[in-house]
Amino acid sequence: MVLQGIVYYDESIKNQIAFDNKYDNKLAGANFTVLEAGFGKNSFYSFLLGIQKKNLSEPECLSNIKLKHSGSFYARLKTLDASGESLSVGAWIDETQQTTSLARDAFSPVPLYYLHIPGKFSIFSSSLSSITGLDLVRKDYLEPDLFQILAHLDLRKERALSHSNGTFYAHIKSVPPGHMVELSSSGASIQRYVSFNASKWSSVRTAGEIGEALFDVFRQSVDRCSLDSGGKPFASHLSGGLDSSSVSAMLRFNNPDAAIHTLHNKSRYPDTDESHFAQAVAAKIHSVHHEVFQSEEDFELIRLQTSLSAQPLASRLSPALLSTMLLYGRDLGCKVLLNGNGGDSIIGSGMEIFQHAFETKNWALLKEILAKRVPYFNAAPYPGWESFPAEKQHFLVRQFYYYNRITRSGRSPLALARTYAELAKNLDLSHTYMMRRGITSLLNRRNKPNVHGQVNLANNELLELTDTGPQFSTTRSLLGELDPIQFGALFDDVFSPMVSWSTENLFDLGNHYGISSRSPMKDKALFELCMSVPDLIKYGEGRGREHFRMAMKRLLPHEVYNRTSKATLSSQYGQEMTSRLWNQAKESVMDSSRLWDFVDRAKLLHEVSILNNPHVAYSQKTKTWLHITRAITLSCWLDWLSGNK
Repeated sequence: MVLQGIVYYDESIKNQIAFDNKYDNKLAGANFTVLEAGFGKNSFYSFLLGIQKKNLSEPECLSNIKLKHSGSFYARLKTLDASGESLSVGAWIDETQQTTSLARDAFSPVPLYYLHIPGKFSIFSSSLSSITGLDLVRKDYLEPDLFQILAHLDLRKERALSHSNGTFYAHIKSVPPGHMVELSSSGASIQRYVSFNASKWSSVRTAGEIGEALFDVFRQSVDRCSLDSGGKPFASHLSGGLDSSSVSAMLRFNNPDAAIHTLHNKSRYPDTDESHFAQAVAAKIHSVHHEVFQSEEDFELIRLQTSLSAQPLASRLSPALLSTMLLYGRDLGCKVLLNGNGGDSIIGSGMEIFQHAFETKNWALLKEILAKRVPYFNAAPYPGWESFPAEKQHFLVRQFYYYNRITRSGRSPLALARTYAELAKNLDLSHTYMMRRGITSLLNRRNKPNVHGQVNLANNELLELTDTGPQFSTTRSLLGELDPIQFGALFDDVFSPMVSWSTENLFDLGNHYGISSRSPMKDKALFELCMSVPDLIKYGEGRGREHFRMAMKRLLPHEVYNRTSKATLSSQYGQEMTSRLWNQAKESVMDSSRLWDFVDRAKLLHEVSILNNPHVAYSQKTKTWLHITRAITLSCWLDWLSGNK
């Protein structure tokens, strides 16, 4: 499945660029060629190709959606967005204006890349590897983007740089979600066309009304994600968490007689085993349940995925699970695999109410929500918790929160002192508790190795780059007129580069394996509804996500509906996965001829020593796992790039 095109401005290079992909539809003119394969046969992925020729009053269009508006491409996009429809990917060539416009929806799973050299040519494609595979591009336009490489290796820069529209190639850009890019002789301009309305659901006020509305909107999203299954059974990735369980349960609600296969990633370690939750859901919805062990061919699968995406994978751990589930679903005869990706950020938990209460100095509200949290508090630091009287439990929950609020208020002693004084003045802060906790923390730091100091693997030459920052910010642009204080952090989470790249990687993998991976949580209507739900309703009686629990109560088993725990990768699972990956990749990495142009060898070996140190707690190794995985994915890409050139 691909959509791509070439626009020529220089006749001398016309015969130097040509896609060799097979196609279903083609639009061509004197100076352009546009190809489409697969989109016209699949109603889930909406597409639009338009050509406005000089000698014709009406444009020539290919699309699988109904066009309700005439006029410019931008006007059509705005009308589509206002009507509640979405466009996975679109392109519009205007011979009169001599422009090429590209667009993709805010939650589109389909990437769209472009290489624009004014006066010479424009190339665009939903497949980055198709662009990088062209002879002319391989010869002259595969220079790496050093700032993207730095962001890949430096946790401090990852979010800022990755929210731009850049790729790992200096000359190739991506169309930001929810935007239109217009290419012309003067360069490229970016314009947002998707708007979010936080007050759209303002008439839905009570918890009951919110639950009903959320159920209906979510039902419609799951229904859309079930399109074009080809009469084959459905597959649904079922981790046992609230999101994937809800997707699987709603899939059954919408398709009472369909064959559904639920796929659960079976953990080999007790501390990350959630199979009992998944089994409860499978039993309730009467699915054919499969417990699948993740492939251990981590390094080979990274190599495969790198060749498909043509960029370093942004994984924090081995991405082998993606291939494992897609292959398993395909081998069951399924054409569609649903997942619960994106639910944490889009649905929301309501835990932001703590930040709001503190910043607005609403001490009464803070006391109220802390009291509600007591039954769901993680009491691991307090042995014998169940035997404590209620008053002591409430006291410890409050002090635990106060301590964390103080220590996270900033690095400067002045910021710590101000927060301490403010809490002591307005709340029942215990000086004795703070002193004991502080002393314990200092002793732990003294007795444990310091593994948190390193935040990047970049070598000195890369770190000396002058960082002017990206010229474009996807999240700031998508916010539009919304209050950045209220919604900025939410948009950063929902449209984070990690989420976008994971979705786009799944699209590339699905194309390769012949099965479509879809995320019903990534839906504009669902997002707008959850944006409008007050945090206090989301927080509920202290569990969080109460609005979604209400919506899904009748479809989920009791133990899943009520669960408040969440599996963590700070466990033996993450340790074994990263150790296995390193052992598979270390010879290739250490012998790499290009990796050390960007990575500091001593830093990487230090991270490996932390990985192999059995005395370092898993919770202190999460950054190490990320660093090692990122070094390996960068090395794979550099090796692939050298071969591609």
